[in-house]
Amino acid sequence: MSKDWEDIKVNRRSNDKVVFESRFVQSIYDGIGYLKDETTEVLKEIDSDEFKQNLDDMDVQRFGETVINHFSDFADDLSKFKDEVINPDGVPDFIKQSSRDAKIALNRDEEYLRVARRKLDKVDSDDVDGAYEINSRVIQLCDKSIDLNNKNYEAYYLKGVALTNLEMYDEAVEEFFCSLALEDNVESKLAIANVNRLNKEFNDAINVYDSVLDDDPFGALKGKAYTYYDWQKYGQASKAFREANDIEELDDKSKKIWDECSL
Repeated sequence: MSKDWEDIKVNRRSNDKVVFESRFVQSIYDGIGYLKDETTEVLKEIDSDEFKQNLDDMDVQRFGETVINHFSDFADDLSKFKDEVINPDGVPDFIKQSSRDAKIALNRDEEYLRVARRKLDKVDSDDVDGAYEINSRVIQLCDKSIDLNNKNYEAYYLKGVALTNLEMYDEAVEEFFCSLALEDNVESKLAIANVNRLNKEFNDAINVYDSVLDDDPFGALKGKAYTYYDWQKYGQASKAFREANDIEELDDKSKKIWDECSL
């Protein structure tokens, strides 16, 4: 065990709330308390007439997704805590291999990717806090998945997306090429084109987008539109936006940029 256990100390006890020196341990402790309190309240409210009367008006799917997100984040905190306090160098090799085999049998590599996808979805939202920490965690999760199964192209792709978000473009492209080496997937090609655009390598970006027009016309045209916009070729950007919108309605952000191209 790591000596980090020594850092798990209680600073003070105030108003029946335990406060730890470790911010990480504190988040886990608070999470347990949150789940306990919320469970008690939810059970009371479920039995109330008001809840039953309003059940039809609830967005049950959204409510369920929110609960799952809370549990997923809490479980990931526990996983990070385990990684911090357990020194892998001190674990015998036969135990490491046994653990690895068990995780593969339980599809643990896919579970790491499920959490990584959920965190990347959170980064895409407009109100996210701590984007650097979230992307860094996605990279860790993808590395864990790759350590268990290095043949899953999606692990390299998701890692590349997180690296792109962190503006580590050279490293991101390497991961996308690893993904393509395992499976010829359009997502990694579009991601490489996106990195080229962000690097202001506009000709390269357009060439890659053109190469996947038949596979994903909407994604390729939208990518070309953003590339021409960054390139200040607004007429070509507007044309690409229009062609993309003819296939599928653009999101509000893209429509706003399209409007700017017409000014």
